Amino acid sequence: MELDLHGSQIRASKAIALEEHASLVSSINKNMSKACDFVRICKVSEEFYMENEDKYFPTMVSIGPFHRGKEKLKAMEERKWQYLNTLLSRALNVEARLGKCVEVLKGLEDRARKCYLEEICMKSDEFVEMMLLDGCFIIELFHKSCCKEIRRRGDPFLATYHVFFRLRHDLILLENQIPFFVLQHLFDLVPVPKQCGDYSLIELAFRFFRKTIHEDPYDLQEKFGQDIHHLLDLIHQSFIPKPHNLRLQSKQPQSQMNISTATELHKNETKIKRGKSGSVLEVKFYKGALRIPTLTHHDLMETIFRNFIAMENSCYDATKYITSYAFLMKSLIHTNEDAKFLHKKGILDKDEEFVTLFNKISVEVDAHNFYYGGLCEIINTSAKVSKIVWFARKVRKRVIRCLRQL
Repeated sequence: MELDLHGSQIRASKAIALEEHASLVSSINKNMSKACDFVRICKVSEEFYMENEDKYFPTMVSIGPFHRGKEKLKAMEERKWQYLNTLLSRALNVEARLGKCVEVLKGLEDRARKCYLEEICMKSDEFVEMMLLDGCFIIELFHKSCCKEIRRRGDPFLATYHVFFRLRHDLILLENQIPFFVLQHLFDLVPVPKQCGDYSLIELAFRFFRKTIHEDPYDLQEKFGQDIHHLLDLIHQSFIPKPHNLRLQSKQPQSQMNISTATELHKNETKIKRGKSGSVLEVKFYKGALRIPTLTHHDLMETIFRNFIAMENSCYDATKYITSYAFLMKSLIHTNEDAKFLHKKGILDKDEEFVTLFNKISVEVDAHNFYYGGLCEIINTSAKVSKIVWFARKVRKRVIRCLRQL
């Protein structure tokens, strides 16, 4: 009897401990969720999209709430439903799989809503349906893009380069995003076509955006894991150097942000060479030369740069890497002569296209957020020293010439 009483007391104590443990876990998890609920998806300010709406607003398909229901995008809504049906129909029990997806998204709804700067005036069922439809559409699109074997002949999204280009364009727009964690949860729930192998969601995204990504997908996945906010953020992070390569440069006065063009620096005997880094952002002054990694042009570059800059200046309270880079390159490239010089050095793979690109993009950055402040100071100091050396050599040559004539 005493043993039974003692055993009951032990079990009761364990039950209380488990209950307290569960309560603590729930409390910690709640606080973690709050800490992660940063606004990461917002509308582009008018100062950015004025006269350039085609670089910020979707032209074919809407993703997320900001452009949902627009007349010119309605034609593709039926296609999204078809993609959803194709994706879920691979499951043995479609209704059960669909029910699980809805259950999970209901649990993520509050967190997903907080990712948007503006209040989303949609009823719960409508919001969850949108996340399910748009998320599964993206996943199935990635599958079809990666695996030709599962494509249906005549698929309007993949039939021509022009349509595929417009589709990729729409999926990288800041205003056309859903949270990446929504995509990841759906990806973990929906059936994967056998032909697509064991690709992760990040790897599929890389294959879809392959011409816009600046790093090996395995390196990026190792570097950032799942700390990705949405698809535009995924591409943005591919531009940022690995953590051990990041050397935040000291902030300089606004006056130090002004540097000469590439041809002017060359005339002042400042050496400019092609950098060997895999990240275009790793511009540095090393061994007496300004070293700039190669920048490769592609059709979506202007759209990507514009949306990066809008994102860095509207949604993120962090170092403005791309904004600073665009400002620096805009300073170096004013004319075709500048671009041709950098093209000859192997820094640009094209010339006139980059003059047009950086002249089109209006970019401003203050000294506090300028990533290359220290670099500009070094460049300006080097240019002054080069002028002094050049002048000293010129005087020396004149003196020698005069002495010879005596």
